[in-house]
Amino acid sequence: MTRGFSTAFGEPLTDLSKRIVNDVRLRITQPISEIFDTDFNIYRFVMAAERLHKKEKDIIEASTRSLNNHLRIRKALDLDNEPVKSFDENPIFQKKLMPKGEILTAHDRQNRLLWYIEYSTISVESIAHALQTSQACKYQFWQFEYMLRRVMEQEEKTGRLSSIRHIVDMSGYEINPFTMIFVSSGTLAYYSQLFHYDNYPELVTPVDIVNIAKWIYVPYNVARTMMPTGFSDKFRLHDGNFLKALAEEIDVNYIPTSLGGKNKDISCIGAVRVPQCEYWVSDSPELLNQLESFHIPARKSRHMTIEITETKTLSWYFRTDGDV
Repeated sequence: MTRGFSTAFGEPLTDLSKRIVNDVRLRITQPISEIFDTDFNIYRFVMAAERLHKKEKDIIEASTRSLNNHLRIRKALDLDNEPVKSFDENPIFQKKLMPKGEILTAHDRQNRLLWYIEYSTISVESIAHALQTSQACKYQFWQFEYMLRRVMEQEEKTGRLSSIRHIVDMSGYEINPFTMIFVSSGTLAYYSQLFHYDNYPELVTPVDIVNIAKWIYVPYNVARTMMPTGFSDKFRLHDGNFLKALAEEIDVNYIPTSLGGKNKDISCIGAVRVPQCEYWVSDSPELLNQLESFHIPARKSRHMTIEITETKTLSWYFRTDGDV
């Protein structure tokens, strides 16, 4: 058992984990598809709850609540019925908004698949402005769903708990004001919470951020104050002396030569900065000017009651006071 987890990565589920998983399965109220209904998938929500709670009752309640919420998302996005989009089929990577590295079949000593990318070409501005926010969010769900299916294949093959070990090379990535706004505004924390914690807990972990510059600690510490327990365990910072730490858990034959390993075939396709003239804009700017608007202050929420019939589509548009 590691850090209070009833099952650690690289291990089959223990009897305790299986019992808790069965209790959670009996308590969920949302439909769960045969595709998603595996012990390992349910245990990922249990594992996330084990980070926060010690009592079994609290673990079961928290993981049941989180899983129910995710099952609603799966139904809304039809994740169990639509064909799973690979990275090559995902507009985020087709438009080169994010650097693309393939998820390897190789794994570390704890059965976690390896995924390397280089951040030197990434542009936060392009990610924020090139796509309609709702579309960008959907595409990221596609991305995480594809990663989940890869992990499920590994678990089916090995019978042991798996995840994706993400190694991010920060060489050449320079700080800019937009990056700091992205972090300090809470946008980074929002997306991290949405994907890494709420909907795909314990799926992409750990994230080894290597070749960091000293300035990285500024946004990292800001983000850490907004994130749940375990953030530092999940997102690990390494300076240029990272190889020894990686090699303790990853065979050097599965570490790219660019990071000091022996594998010449592992590569990454860089992102491309999107010019401002190609930023997303609404197709109906006149309509937007006629909509009823209301303001929601920072860190506040507002509940709206709207009557809508079944054959109608509800749409909304929002803008922020900041740049993100």
